[in-house]
Amino acid sequence: MSRAGRLVWLDEADARDPALVGAKAGSLARARAIGFPVPDGFVVPIEASVPAIRRGQAALQDSGNSGAARTAVYNQAPHPLAPGMVEAADRLGGVVVVRSSSRAEAEGVWAGAFSSYLSLRSDEVPAGVVGCWASVFSPGVLKRARAIGISPADIGMAALVQTRLRTSCGGVATLGEADEVRIVGMTGHPAPLLAGWQSGHMVVVYGNDTVEARDDSPVSPEVAVQVAHLARRVGNELGYAHIEWAAGTTGGVYLLQAQPVTDPRPTRLREKPSATVGTQDPRLGDVVQMMLRYPGPVGERLVWPWAIGLDSLPRLRSRPSCKAVATLVAEIRRSAALLVSQRWRNGGVSEAFERAWEQLREGDGSPVARLVPRASALDSGLVEAHMENLGYLADALARSGKIPHPGWMWYSDLESPDSPPVWRDGTSRRIGVGRWDPFIHGVISSLGRSLPGHPAAGGWGTGRLRTVRSAEDATASDPREIIVAARPVVNLAPLLWNAAGLVTEAGGPGAHLFEVAGWLGVPAVCGVDLGALIGDRTHPPERSEDLIGAVDGDIGRLAVLYPS
Repeated sequence: MSRAGRLVWLDEADARDPALVGAKAGSLARARAIGFPVPDGFVVPIEASVPAIRRGQAALQDSGNSGAARTAVYNQAPHPLAPGMVEAADRLGGVVVVRSSSRAEAEGVWAGAFSSYLSLRSDEVPAGVVGCWASVFSPGVLKRARAIGISPADIGMAALVQTRLRTSCGGVATLGEADEVRIVGMTGHPAPLLAGWQSGHMVVVYGNDTVEARDDSPVSPEVAVQVAHLARRVGNELGYAHIEWAAGTTGGVYLLQAQPVTDPRPTRLREKPSATVGTQDPRLGDVVQMMLRYPGPVGERLVWPWAIGLDSLPRLRSRPSCKAVATLVAEIRRSAALLVSQRWRNGGVSEAFERAWEQLREGDGSPVARLVPRASALDSGLVEAHMENLGYLADALARSGKIPHPGWMWYSDLESPDSPPVWRDGTSRRIGVGRWDPFIHGVISSLGRSLPGHPAAGGWGTGRLRTVRSAEDATASDPREIIVAARPVVNLAPLLWNAAGLVTEAGGPGAHLFEVAGWLGVPAVCGVDLGALIGDRTHPPERSEDLIGAVDGDIGRLAVLYPS
């Protein structure tokens, strides 16, 4: 019998091959082989899922409907391995855990994406396995796959079936420098913590096994030291710095999962923003408000030079137009040049502004702040026509499929407006930090209201705040915004690809969503009092884009700057 045509037990050599059993099962089999406390189990190999996933893929291509694809996976005759699954589950005690184990899960962007079943009877195992297969077609997974640039069939889904543990507590642990281990744990099974529904309790175990924890922590010092030893051993022998663990009710700490901690950002994104001169000047708050209202290369070239320092600037209003894209681009460039010449036509101001603008690029905003009041007034009709054309352009690009929705217009390539869309090309084409972000971050951090939280993913970022309460809110997310949500639930993961940061009120740093954020290089903070965003204001802002923020995921802080 071929390897793909049978169940594979974790103690078999074949179970260490991720191409056969997926990344999760493969790493646990390797860990179990060298003596780590991994619960016993078996794997339904990837090849067993291929016919069902092909049917789902065909249904998805025909209808574009995630539900139809999942139905196609479920609507099939029992798999030939189903009787063997039931018999093998009986050998494990009759009540088991069924978890996904895909080839794709070697990368942290898939954390928490697929289905798991924490307590199934033996006769329910075949249905649980099919449920893991069907989760390949859930809406969140399909969004992640599109962002990365792969098809559902490329995910490669196996199912891992293991003995169900009776747990007193569980969570995650991350190995840091000097053998320091940071543990986030909760009472019982850690699934609610990983899903973002529980915040958990932080425990730190230092290299000398000194334990720092709150008195009410469900993780006792003894268990914390055991977890720390397990995490250090996994780091030393397997090279993985992040584990999921559980403590049994009768003693002992078990390894549930081992993963690398990888931050793919260039080194420059890990550095702190450079010091900004003159950040205490309140006029710079208006400057950065303008920069983030009209962001990206389009804003920098076609709005900032004439709009800097102005009050009551209009918003982008996308509307249909009969004009061609090339015509709109040409008109926008002409009107931008006219507006710049109007704004800086007073004697000597134009040259002084150019020098001040260069100093602003270097982080010194004080010359621009002093110069802005000397600028000339603008033709309001020309401003309106210019912004109207930008709205027409945003609509035209969105309708043609060049951008996913109008807010992406600010990041478009107007040098080649008819080129193929690049926003679908995966993580390699993500919109990263801009050259002005250190300056903007410094101003907001200096002038804004500081809201403390807990570090959840390292780094820093700045952008408009986008509050996500519903699926409709999620679809409107623009690049380089700070995603603000009540909880770190995993279905928010697709929003992180081009986010500047992530902030949640509830949940804890052990949530899978923060693992995705860390993998993508998105700074994150949890435990922020979102009600404090309104502060002493009588009325909240009309729209979330009225608020701009600076996230520091290393110290756990969100600074918010309110419109003047």
